[in-house]
Amino acid sequence: MKGELLTSTTHPELIAWVDKHAGLEKLCLRGGWPDGSTLRIDVCSQSGNEMIADIYFIEALREISVCEPVREERCGQFALTFNPDGSPESIRLLFPM
Repeated sequence: MKGELLTSTTHPELIAWVDKHAGLEKLCLRGGWPDGSTLRIDVCSQSGNEMIADIYFIEALREISVCEPVREERCGQFALTFNPDGSPESIRLLFPM
């Protein structure tokens, strides 16, 4: 998986789990919300049951002066751990990027 880009098309269960458990709203800088449909994971390294990954998503903002939401990309590096069966167990933010 190292160097692999994971998306909702290639890994829908993992993306849905990350969207629910990662606390991505903490990376939203302008009071918006994470658009889960834009979530993608870039695997940096994997060792045993732990993966280090950069997680990207779009922060959607509702601006009063425009009709369409403003969209800004956000990213953080996360550590994910997996159960022996390969299902995700935990996720923690290492640092925002």
